[in-house]
Amino acid sequence: MPHRVNVMLDDEIWNALRKIPRGERSRLVNHAVGNELQAWRRKKAAQRMDELRSASKPVSGSSEVCIRRDRESH
Repeated sequence: MPHRVNVMLDDEIWNALRKIPRGERSRLVNHAVGNELQAWRRKKAAQRMDELRSASKPVSGSSEVCIRRDRESH
């Protein structure tokens, strides 16, 4: 279900957007916002992984050994 929103655009962006036919503006803005949100989520996920990596202790042995050990413990 579509939602109508009000946003503030810089003059330069608005002037460029006005050149796009009305029926395509929403599609363009929706696509651009979707791409930016995906990039933002990925950036946040990478930051969280970096935080977890720096907070955890190094594990001795290979990752294969650690995974096998973990699987066998369940």
